Amino acid sequence: MKKFIPLALFLVAATACTTTPAQNEYSNVRAGGFQDQQTGDVGDIQDLRRTTLQKQGKTGATGAVVGAVTGAALGNQIGKGNGRKVSTVLGGVVGGVVGNSIAEQNSVVNVAGLEIVVRLRSNGSLITVTQEQQGRNYYVGQPVRVIYSQNMAQVLPL
Repeated sequence: MKKFIPLALFLVAATACTTTPAQNEYSNVRAGGFQDQQTGDVGDIQDLRRTTLQKQGKTGATGAVVGAVTGAALGNQIGKGNGRKVSTVLGGVVGGVVGNSIAEQNSVVNVAGLEIVVRLRSNGSLITVTQEQQGRNYYVGQPVRVIYSQNMAQVLPL
């Protein structure tokens, strides 16, 4: 039983390393979904608000490798003979998956974003799109095209 304690502590520590979304995070998903459009809707910007978005940064293999080595070392503490070999391999696999997951969660980066309110010319409705700024300049009254793809919307200048 004492040999399971290090593995249990590792799993508890790994699950405690999660991040919670910030209050000002936005999602660019439109409720109910919509069909992909090549042309999109034309409209005019009614309001703009600068915001900060979080997106996935680059991750390497370091988290998975460290997790796999740690998991294998802990798994090696369990059992005897073939049981020890199996627990070492399983510990390495589980450790690698957990280590990679933790590395991905910790690689989130903040980028400049815009919350853009557009009045569509086709039906007069207002939509709000939150997107990365990407070096483009937007202003109130600017004519834009809203492109929909994979349940996401993007505002582009005309």
